[in-house]
Amino acid sequence: MNAHRAAAALCLGLASTAVTPTAHAVVEQTCLVNEVVTFSEPVTNTPKTVGVTVNGQLFNCTNGSAATGSYTETATLPDYTCTSLFYQGSGTRVFTWTDPAATPSAYSYNRTSSRVGANIVILLLGSIGSGTFATEPAKMQLTALNPDPISCATTGVSHLSLFGALTVGL
Repeated sequence: MNAHRAAAALCLGLASTAVTPTAHAVVEQTCLVNEVVTFSEPVTNTPKTVGVTVNGQLFNCTNGSAATGSYTETATLPDYTCTSLFYQGSGTRVFTWTDPAATPSAYSYNRTSSRVGANIVILLLGSIGSGTFATEPAKMQLTALNPDPISCATTGVSHLSLFGALTVGL
């Protein structure tokens, strides 16, 4: 559990320094994020096409009308390896809020990722296109430990756990 707290603290520290709000910006929502990425077959150092399923939980959110939520995203990635975890690209996630009065938020983003020490840092920058918080800019910053190099060279890595924060309205 201490490793989870340390990763969450690191994520929150990184997330709070990544983007400076503009003079007229209003933060509409901030949530903590817990995400699990599962691979259709273990990822190794040998390139192969892999299915990826992302399951995320949004919690401790600051907006009472959307206090918790979840999302799922799937993709098929060609030539994927342990080092390809740092891919760039774009996508869409639909945040389904627990409160049925809050309509699902479609978040379209551009993804960048990098290695910072022993961590993978992923930054998703974009906007909410529809639903609750529509037209608001948004960012999600996530951190995971680098996959075990011995597993990457042998049996592979079947999933990654990521922690971070979502900010809507920058």
